[in-house]
Amino acid sequence: MRINYSKHILYISLLAVLACGNNTGKQDNNTNIDTVTELIPDDDDAEGGNACLLGYQSKYDAMITEAEVLAATGFSRNVMETKYNKVLKNPENHEFLYKFKNNRMGKIPGFKNEMQVPDVIVVRAVKPMSIKTFNQLYKAVTEEQMQKANDALNDVGEGNSGNAEADKALKEAEKQGVDREQIKGTGKSLTGAFKEVSKGYRTVTGVGSAARWNIVTSELFVLQDGVKFEIRADVSNDTEKNKMVALQLAKDVLSKCN
Repeated sequence: MRINYSKHILYISLLAVLACGNNTGKQDNNTNIDTVTELIPDDDDAEGGNACLLGYQSKYDAMITEAEVLAATGFSRNVMETKYNKVLKNPENHEFLYKFKNNRMGKIPGFKNEMQVPDVIVVRAVKPMSIKTFNQLYKAVTEEQMQKANDALNDVGEGNSGNAEADKALKEAEKQGVDREQIKGTGKSLTGAFKEVSKGYRTVTGVGSAARWNIVTSELFVLQDGVKFEIRADVSNDTEKNKMVALQLAKDVLSKCN
């Protein structure tokens, strides 16, 4: 039953977070939350011009090959596992994972002590996207936008959002014993987490039409000819090393689709 609670609270919270991007005033250079891209309406300006990259939506396992991963990381195939995640039907949400059991000790968010963590490479989220949308998504959230998100979350929690999907999720959550204050509290924790992630975005030059590296999540977001893809490289406790590995793998991808 707890899974159902989480599902409804998360959905309500994500709807509220969308308010971060709905600033009708002057936009600054500090706005993003990629975690909720699946809830953002389709972009009319999305180019989708790179048909080669779009073709990898059905073959993420070939987008970055085993040989390329081993070369970029220097890891052994003997400790490697792979997994193709297709939980959601839309291939934009699919991913291919390379995991290595190298006995690395590192910190996991929410835990004080170091523990053994796997080294991972993930390629995912190929989708059409315009440069305008890319620049809007991968930026830090401002205090004003966070306040809008929290205000929207309160409206959702009170059933005053005007969003039919949010109201439906609220009713379902209440049927399962989740009260509105719990929804608000959990939602604010999630929006706070999104803000922390958004602080990590850094512009990267020399790869694709545009690129961003996130020092918090060790993720690289690359746009090339109207198509975006993501690479997560968490192979070290050194974020610069993670970045270098991700950049090398991104260049491997782009060499196939220039």
